[in-house]
Amino acid sequence: MWVRSFLFIFLFLFTSFSYADQLIIEPDMGRKPIVDLLNQAQHSISLVMYGFTDETLLNALLKQHERGKSLKIILEQSPYKTQNENKKTIFLLKKNHIDWQNSIPPFRLVHQKTLIIDDKNALVMTFNFTHSSFKNQRNFALNIDEKKQVNAIKNIFSADWNHVPIHETSADLVVSPDNSRQKILALIKTATHSINVYAQSINDDKIIGALAKAARNGAHIKILTSAKIPQKQADFMRHAGIEIKQSKQLYIHAKVIIINNTSAMIGSINFTRASLENNRELSVITHNVNIVKQLNATFNHDWRNTSSFEMQQYTLIGAKILRKFITQTLYQTRRFE
Repeated sequence: MWVRSFLFIFLFLFTSFSYADQLIIEPDMGRKPIVDLLNQAQHSISLVMYGFTDETLLNALLKQHERGKSLKIILEQSPYKTQNENKKTIFLLKKNHIDWQNSIPPFRLVHQKTLIIDDKNALVMTFNFTHSSFKNQRNFALNIDEKKQVNAIKNIFSADWNHVPIHETSADLVVSPDNSRQKILALIKTATHSINVYAQSINDDKIIGALAKAARNGAHIKILTSAKIPQKQADFMRHAGIEIKQSKQLYIHAKVIIINNTSAMIGSINFTRASLENNRELSVITHNVNIVKQLNATFNHDWRNTSSFEMQQYTLIGAKILRKFITQTLYQTRRFE
């Protein structure tokens, strides 16, 4: 078992460092890639984070502050349902006189997860800086060093830091609430062959409707989640031909869409109305073939390791529910599309 895991990690480490952009796969790779990136900072570190409880990453940041690096941190003060989660980190930021902010008006939550190093690298993450992110959660991060893309992410950070609107951004950046639903719907429309989705949460009617339409048009769609999708929405997607599995071995915290084996979106954006409309979120679309291959290989590995037992909530539908669903098909189609 450990040999298989070692080969799996080695394959991705080897291939990822052969290209400019690098994919971080969690929990396989652990904290080391993030700590290494923090330690590379020569001048400045800019961080936007939702949950921050991990001592290893906090200590790495504090050490860089002690070494004279310029730190700017936007950290959500009251994460949803875990309002005190960041209390210790906030205390230490204040104690060490580190520049930080706890909100970006007018957004409900700061759910974005990005790290900018020296204006040269930008790490766009699906994970928080929490203990559980490196234990039993499936997550990803994309380390970007392309200058134009890094500058676009930096500009978003600067605008939010100064509480001013974003005026322009890169075509491959997906930003909530500015353009996320529009760009995700456009991305789904490009699918002609397949869509693989990691979804921590999915309940937005427009996104579900677009996925169902793509499935009816011939795209093979798989959704891997750990959440319980609302029954009507799960039924609607299954009726359109979408396969859904519920992972229990790894908690799916990732928010990823892989299209046609040629492009993918990675980042903080959940497929929910709150994430699309109310929060500050950021994801990135990559067309790097190597990155997409790694994402698909990981997805296929996780899909195969999800047992049929974990699918039963979507396959066992009573006759009464099914009859009711069929009679409402036209209504549901209009609602979701």
